[in-house]
Amino acid sequence: MKQHFNTKTIVITGLLLALEIIFQIIGNYLNVGIANINLSLVPVVIAGIVGGPISAAILGFFNGIMALLAPPTIMYFMPISPVGTVVVCLLKCTLAGVVSSLVYHWLKKHITAHGATPIAAALVPIINTGLFMLGSFIFFGDMIFADGRDVLGAFGFVIVGLIGWNFVIELPSTIVLSVATNEILLKRERNRQ
Repeated sequence: MKQHFNTKTIVITGLLLALEIIFQIIGNYLNVGIANINLSLVPVVIAGIVGGPISAAILGFFNGIMALLAPPTIMYFMPISPVGTVVVCLLKCTLAGVVSSLVYHWLKKHITAHGATPIAAALVPIINTGLFMLGSFIFFGDMIFADGRDVLGAFGFVIVGLIGWNFVIELPSTIVLSVATNEILLKRERNRQ
């Protein structure tokens, strides 16, 4: 896969970044129970599909910055481990975007773009949530576990519960919206030819 970061890709990345910021703001006010619906992962997926891994990394990195600046992050995680908070927030979605893009472009060669899109879309929330959980256990394990490494404490129960509930909402919404968006883009591309 040979991707060039040309003017078109820069413009697409910028537009998707603006959309990501809007989705992040909207997501702060869209709740299903106690979970926010994170729509901001969709632009990360689309950036990886349209702009390649560099574009996805840029959007993933900015998603991490927005997560880092969120009030719950500043209130609960930053006082415990500032370095851990920064590392987890900035790496989780950046890596999710890059991996998703690389997998999409590899799968597109072996199956169709239609088949590659839902897999790439699923990878972003899976990797994002997985790295958040891993980082939480590494950097915030003392707060998550009540006694040793056996029993979840109150903080751990809330974190694991919120992560689980968010993921249940985040995964299908990211897949559905990413597939729908990419279908529109593919149809538009076919009409140009």
